[in-house]
Amino acid sequence: MCHRIRRCLAPFVVALAALAGPAAGHPHIFVDAGVTVLRDSAGHVSAVEVTWRYDELYSLILTEDYGLDPDYDLQLTEAEVTEMLGFDLNWGSGFSGGLVLLQADRPLDLGPPEPVSMRLLDTGQIETTHRRAVHGAAPGGLVAQIYDPEFYIAFEMILPNTVAGEPGCRVDLIRADLDAAYAALEAALEAIGGAVAAEDNFPAVGALFADRVEITCPE
Repeated sequence: MCHRIRRCLAPFVVALAALAGPAAGHPHIFVDAGVTVLRDSAGHVSAVEVTWRYDELYSLILTEDYGLDPDYDLQLTEAEVTEMLGFDLNWGSGFSGGLVLLQADRPLDLGPPEPVSMRLLDTGQIETTHRRAVHGAAPGGLVAQIYDPEFYIAFEMILPNTVAGEPGCRVDLIRADLDAAYAALEAALEAIGGAVAAEDNFPAVGALFADRVEITCPE
């Protein structure tokens, strides 16, 4: 049983290389993610803070492209943070941020992202946090997922997932079934004869790889 997308990807890519061609490049970016749910005094979810921790290679690319940390001390200056904060929130190409919140199987409306913080970890990884307002939530359970439908980015919700200031809430992480997800991806590629033209017709399988966070708070 595979437990991490990065660990499972290598043998899968080898097996599909001849079939899929450019598809072997998916996913391109790996992000560890987590959410902090904010509730108002009535118990309604009012906002969610989302943290993304980029993989080491992509963090290195970002650091070099943006000229960050030129002295290699793994510390970002206040000026660097001010200039870069929110750099990853200018979404395009149909990507809406990856966050999905469900209540009673109904998707909740989310506001635009607002940057909160950015830092460089001692592993060299860039970590950012942004906040999104939540509209239409009622008291009760909540399900959170973070995924890219096109699977260009592979998210795993293995960072802390919490409800701010409410230790009595129960938060359960249900990991994606990667064996089933890769089997479905392979079947989808075979169905189109492996004729994947870069990003144009790669199967929209991101939801199959999505972890699920179930949040229940006392009424």
